[in-house]
Amino acid sequence: MPTLQPDVKQRKFPQQARARATADAILEASTQLLLRDGYDRFTTARVAERAGVSIGSLYQYFPNKAALAAAVIDAACTAFIAELDRALAGRPRITLGECIGAIVEVILESHHLAPDLHKVVIDIAPRIGIADKTDHISERMSKAIEGVLGLHVDEIAPGTDLTTAATMIETLLVALAHRSAHTGAGEGLAREATAMITRYLVAGE
Repeated sequence: MPTLQPDVKQRKFPQQARARATADAILEASTQLLLRDGYDRFTTARVAERAGVSIGSLYQYFPNKAALAAAVIDAACTAFIAELDRALAGRPRITLGECIGAIVEVILESHHLAPDLHKVVIDIAPRIGIADKTDHISERMSKAIEGVLGLHVDEIAPGTDLTTAATMIETLLVALAHRSAHTGAGEGLAREATAMITRYLVAGE
């Protein structure tokens, strides 16, 4: 018999400032408790207590702990995509190497600054039936990388398939990000990854 997935939909979205503050407090408390205790010890009662709201107020917005976890994951994914977009658009770059450096920086640093939150996303999303969230992040990163490569085709070795190259680069950087989160070697990894990816792409190197 198939396992039923929990309801992870938020019940309502606050419009008034006071209601938004309540929902924000619940989300922040959820994030803190997931990071501290993990999903198995995570409960709506503990979230309500930490957020300083009644359990009834919490249930106005979230039907269960899976919905709370889903909201944390959604917020983390949204923040990551926004940071990736800012990194690619926020400063002038001339060369392919500079663009690759920006991509490497945002992917490695986003994982390095919050490795535990990244682990929460990776571990919990499949358990509550929203693995597509993490798949979307991977796809978004690959598309962003492919877009950058497309702006520098004159610097890239002829015959390089940009979609395949972007997927390979995304996979490599996520693996390095995980290593960086555990070893603290982010700066060295970022420098070497930028050089390696650029050499891989540039004709004649």
